[in-house]
Amino acid sequence: MFRTIKPSAASADRARLSGGETLEQLVRAEEGLVSRRIFTDPEIYRIEQEKIFERAWFFIGHESEIPNPGDLVTRPCGVDPVVLVRDDEGVIRVFLNSCRHRGMRVCRTDKDNARFLRCPYHGWAYRTDGSLVSVPAESHYGPGELEKEKLGLIPVAQLGIYHGLIFATWNEHAPPLKEWLGDMAWYLDIIVNRTGGIEIVGTPQIWDVDCSWKFAVDNFTDNVHVFSAHQSLVQLGMLPNDPDFACHGNMITTGNGHILHFVKGAPGEAAFLYLGLPKEMWPLFDKNLKPAQKEIAAAHGISAGTVWPNFHWLQLVTSGEMNGHPHAYLNFRLELPLGPTRTRMYSWLAIDKAASAEYRKISYETYVRTFGPGGIFDQDDMENWEDCTIANVGPAAKRHTLHHTMGVNRKTDPNWPGPGRAYSDSYGEMTQRAWYAEWRRMMTAADGAGK
Repeated sequence: MFRTIKPSAASADRARLSGGETLEQLVRAEEGLVSRRIFTDPEIYRIEQEKIFERAWFFIGHESEIPNPGDLVTRPCGVDPVVLVRDDEGVIRVFLNSCRHRGMRVCRTDKDNARFLRCPYHGWAYRTDGSLVSVPAESHYGPGELEKEKLGLIPVAQLGIYHGLIFATWNEHAPPLKEWLGDMAWYLDIIVNRTGGIEIVGTPQIWDVDCSWKFAVDNFTDNVHVFSAHQSLVQLGMLPNDPDFACHGNMITTGNGHILHFVKGAPGEAAFLYLGLPKEMWPLFDKNLKPAQKEIAAAHGISAGTVWPNFHWLQLVTSGEMNGHPHAYLNFRLELPLGPTRTRMYSWLAIDKAASAEYRKISYETYVRTFGPGGIFDQDDMENWEDCTIANVGPAAKRHTLHHTMGVNRKTDPNWPGPGRAYSDSYGEMTQRAWYAEWRRMMTAADGAGK
């Protein structure tokens, strides 16, 4: 799944900006040098809409969020609004949330159960399978002026489901989901199928932040910032008082821009075994995971991963109270670009279906106290991302690159039991460089390229 692709001269021309610069000059991923411009420039943001958000696979939701016929949620697919719905026959479908008449949203709620999707503007009504069923004032159309069988809701080009995770793409030429995931699927098994499956608890928290969506992505694979950026949690006894506590692990790149790491956590801390799950759930790992997958899960407490470009998981073990005992939770994240320096954040809590009521309660409480717009971690991070944006937007700053060279000469770890390129010591920037390399490749790909 690994590719080293140098864009052709033609693709470089397509990636040339109005000032004459190319994206090859701005993002030198192999060297670890990334221009500040890509985090603030409106022209680069415009190119992203076409090159990335019209072509990649995107996380939409989880099957557990729409368990019954008629259940629906509204989300982004890329940057376009969609309705994720289970139709009357139980089939999961994803449609552009836009009426075929004037483009009005056919669903204006975040979550609902409905027999029909009715446009509030002119009253066009659609079945949950997307077909147009009725149009007010239909008798006023002349012969051939209204062909309802051709005016159903617009479906995504492809829909894929992996262990309950629902992904979609607007790109009919994109590779199938399983091929897009590649070796990342092997690691997703550890996160979402270790005990036989997970489910979403409640609805996602949603909030906006004044920064590029790429700052949030970059931060999600960065362990080095944890001890300094979240020093308040250290002082409260909610994180280990050890600047290297998050370095004991491996960072992995799996191709196609997908990146992740596994961290053992504080040495000698039993809470960091088996991803922090209770001991009564450990036997389920043997049943649901391959031996190498179980070996990784059993030895580590923390994992963060990014399915390119903007879907993340965070399996974290931390305390939700001062000097408290650490507990685990699984968090899914998604960034929706609203503009060059404006991003909408989505954050879900997921829990293993096999979990006890006691574990569900403590996992939920730990999550809401530490993550989301009211959690300490996110408040620290968002302040940093917004200040980075303020500092990078000016003309002087844009003349200089940002530095992503930690571990640029680091060798791979031959003893890592899983697929992909693994690097020992999870303080490094190998994963950021892999993500930016894929960003550059997608941004300079020829028009119509499927992958």
